[in-house]
Amino acid sequence: MPSFAEDFAKSNGKPIKYKDWELIGIDRIPVQKKFSGTLKIISTNSEWKQAVCLDSEKGKLTIGSQKEKKFVVYEDDLNDDVLHFEGTSKGLQLIVYNAWEQTGHNTTPYLNYWMGNAAMILEVDGNTRRYRCNDGHRDDNFDDIIFEITIND
Repeated sequence: MPSFAEDFAKSNGKPIKYKDWELIGIDRIPVQKKFSGTLKIISTNSEWKQAVCLDSEKGKLTIGSQKEKKFVVYEDDLNDDVLHFEGTSKGLQLIVYNAWEQTGHNTTPYLNYWMGNAAMILEVDGNTRRYRCNDGHRDDNFDDIIFEITIND
């Protein structure tokens, strides 16, 4: 089993080929200076708590009454709901990647991403992007978290 993190390091973060898939570690969605969209978690299948990271490059995201540059949305934050967000981006990109929570030696949880076999398979259908993700486990099942992001026109 290869290490996707090592493969991404060798490719300088560019997509890599594995089996019949093109894998990405991070997605940079082109957006307008002002944009809006939704996040929906389809499913999770991991012993680790899964998350989605949203980062408005050189801008701000607004979710509810909170305004931040970056949000980490955990699987249990949504409870089968769709998350609506708005944003601004001077870099004209919304940066997206998967993450997961692990527990350290002193039982303190910490967020982890881009390690081990973390990778995403991206499927694009119009304005909707579906991500099938692998977390840091040394496997290649791409079902640890599956989510969709739709950017409104």
